[in-house]
Amino acid sequence: MFRALPSLRFVIPVILLIALWYVGSHFFTQWQLQRIEESPLQRSRVMFIALPDNLTAIVANKTVYVYRKEDVQAKSFAAGEEPAIRPGARAIMVEQLLDRAPIVLTEAQFAPGAELRTLPAPPPLTGDYGIVKVRLTEEGRRRLWKFSAKNVGRTLVIAVDDRYVARVQIESPLNVTEFEIQPIWHVESARLLQESLNAPRGQ
Repeated sequence: MFRALPSLRFVIPVILLIALWYVGSHFFTQWQLQRIEESPLQRSRVMFIALPDNLTAIVANKTVYVYRKEDVQAKSFAAGEEPAIRPGARAIMVEQLLDRAPIVLTEAQFAPGAELRTLPAPPPLTGDYGIVKVRLTEEGRRRLWKFSAKNVGRTLVIAVDDRYVARVQIESPLNVTEFEIQPIWHVESARLLQESLNAPRGQ
């Protein structure tokens, strides 16, 4: 059976409508983002901190460290292999990082009710790793959306008090209310994060 192709006079308007919708949607999103004005966040118990371009976060022995990029001599992506650090290099502590990096979120931007679950770590790692499911407040959603829309590919480190507990990378703009933080290779770090997000504010 032969079927006639759709006439161009019908196809072209449809293509134009799709293009106009896409362009309009893009500009509307940018307009919304520009309207979001939030004051800078101050040091708190839980902090999602954006790493500057010259720093990197690594995981060694299931613990998160922050170094200058030039101090990480080699970085293996195979599970269980440790990155090589230049002899004499010093890790950057949370307090030092706060002098040069913005805080994207604190516990105040999260609703209580963070949930922790664990799964077996993939070989050659042993033991379990943690996954923390969180829910943002409306302010938290706005802050994360605005930051992630302009910083795709950026790494965030999550600190509780003076301890790094996890690192995450922004893979796409996040206009979401709920998401999971994973993998957190040290289960006790995952539990610390969950309990800190669920703790009564001011404690």
